[in-house]
Amino acid sequence: MRKWTYPVAFLFALSLIIPCQAIEENDEDKYEKWLNNDVYLLLSQEEVNEFRSLKTDEERDAFIELFWAKRDPSPATKENEFKEEWYARLKHVEENFKSGPKKGVRSDMGRVYMFFGPPARTRVGAGGVRTESAGGSQMEAPPQAWIYQAMPDLGLHQPFNVTFRQYQYGYDLDQQTPQTILRAMEIFPKVVQFNPDLEELPRYSVRLDANSFEGKLISEFRASGEVVEQIPFQWDPHFSQASNESTYIYLTVQIDTKAAGMKKDEEITFFGILDGQGGKSEEFLKTMKSEKTKDDQIVVGFGFPATSGNYTLYLGVRNKNKDKYSLLKAPLEVPEYWNAELTISSVILSPKVDKVKNIQEDEEGYNPYIFGQLEATPRLGHVFKSSENMSIIFQVYNAKLVEGEVSLQIEYFIEAPEGTYKLRAQEFKQKIETGKAITGGTEIPLSPLKPGDYTFKIKVIDRNAVKIIERKVLFSVK
Repeated sequence: MRKWTYPVAFLFALSLIIPCQAIEENDEDKYEKWLNNDVYLLLSQEEVNEFRSLKTDEERDAFIELFWAKRDPSPATKENEFKEEWYARLKHVEENFKSGPKKGVRSDMGRVYMFFGPPARTRVGAGGVRTESAGGSQMEAPPQAWIYQAMPDLGLHQPFNVTFRQYQYGYDLDQQTPQTILRAMEIFPKVVQFNPDLEELPRYSVRLDANSFEGKLISEFRASGEVVEQIPFQWDPHFSQASNESTYIYLTVQIDTKAAGMKKDEEITFFGILDGQGGKSEEFLKTMKSEKTKDDQIVVGFGFPATSGNYTLYLGVRNKNKDKYSLLKAPLEVPEYWNAELTISSVILSPKVDKVKNIQEDEEGYNPYIFGQLEATPRLGHVFKSSENMSIIFQVYNAKLVEGEVSLQIEYFIEAPEGTYKLRAQEFKQKIETGKAITGGTEIPLSPLKPGDYTFKIKVIDRNAVKIIERKVLFSVK
């Protein structure tokens, strides 16, 4: 599968410079091995040319994900049975076909094994003396025959044999190999492109097993609506643009381990379902290790894509032993980001933004709190100390391009009981690629504010489109 990352143009007031990192040698080797060995037999010349034209590792990784998605017989699931089988065959080929000038996937035996798999049985013939066309004779090693069942998808409608003879160094295909077998090997790379027209990575569906612990709890909860609070927690949804015209929902959860009687490093499982109108639903099941924080709190996050609309969220969380769990029900409005209208993602309020040390993404490969080499720490509840700074980060979608250039003005305000404070505005005018998100944000010290409740307002002005949008977020200072 290809990662949830977007081309992002930065408009960020923290002025942190992200250094460019040179491609390390081992990364180059990794991509060359993938190209010249792992999928050497599957790639078309057009794909080779496209891959070699890519400039960044991010582009190469996305290409590889999409490459395998096109060759996934069941694209609606995360498992790619063909890829798993291909690499199992590759392991066998690399371990067993190592002699002769052509090794591994470039040997005849390697190619046949990669295309047809392990034979149903093998047969070794008798050796002898072979008469050469130029005169003389040569001792001939015993030929080997691999016997296969029919493979109708490859045009092989009857059981067939593939014979190998040792002509010089190692075993090669018999020069009298039937054209039907040679043709099957030729068309194999096209036949296994189950989704040749796929242009984006598919969305993967998760289904809770109705007979599982989680499946039974959610089923009973949807019927009864009875909330359970054995594990106290806070949660906050974050929405951002995803692929396939969907919205990515990332749930950040903070658990009070002392109140729940849990260890700080205990494994936690989240599960549930989004119930929408018209039969729309999204199920989820995530198990993860918790992250340690100060006091008795742990914070975890997970996400999944969904189409826009109004939903009811049935959210469950359980401990590893399944002897404690909580069930929560809440309305959830998933915003639309693919209607070409100027809009912004959820707004992140954070006490700090640091350079990333160890990028930790959820299973879908996306963390909305990471922007390039910067990572924000979200503050659940938006309650800050007056001694802290508050960073505000968000993404702008669907800004209008004129000759490939956007022209935005972003204004910031703090609405307080005594009046409204206007902060320094930001200008963003430069060329970007179509479909790019623009990351905006600023940082403010909270010491000038008295303890109390406030509203932070963001005003985005798209001069090209002559449009204005506003977004407000509540926060408190203590």
